[in-house]
Amino acid sequence: ASAIIFTVFFVNLRHLLMSAALAPYFTKIPLFKNLIIGSQITDETFGVAVQHAAQKGYLGERWMIGLNVTAYLNWILATIIGGLFGEWIPDPHTYGMDYALPAMFIGLFVLQLISSKPKLAIHLTVAIVAIIIAYVSHLFMPDSIAVIIATLLAATIGVVIEKWK
Repeated sequence: ASAIIFTVFFVNLRHLLMSAALAPYFTKIPLFKNLIIGSQITDETFGVAVQHAAQKGYLGERWMIGLNVTAYLNWILATIIGGLFGEWIPDPHTYGMDYALPAMFIGLFVLQLISSKPKLAIHLTVAIVAIIIAYVSHLFMPDSIAVIIATLLAATIGVVIEKWK
């Protein structure tokens, strides 16, 4: 049980990183609204928010709450539809459903890369460093921990590069 708790804790540390990355955009709003925004962030809404911030230079609190609520409503509706009609798909692998989630994240990553061309070199460097660290780390530890280690180290390297540039 402790291994499961430990793994869940480390896997969900990504929310700390995402919240920390978005926090500078919400310094002037009340704590309660910050708690609402922070508790609703998902991987997908973070990706969209970062892209929006790169293009516009700001994030509005109403825009962010709207993004989060829309994402959750979409998730709930898709879950209901999947629960009702999912049995009609005999083998989801036949339709490439097992690649849908990775494809979505790749799409978000590519959109982030092309939306901030001045930072393209930094983003690619961080991505390559993360891949190398994750690959080397997975030889010595569980994959989930290797991904967290790679994320933390690559993000730190990205911040250092950004500050020194």
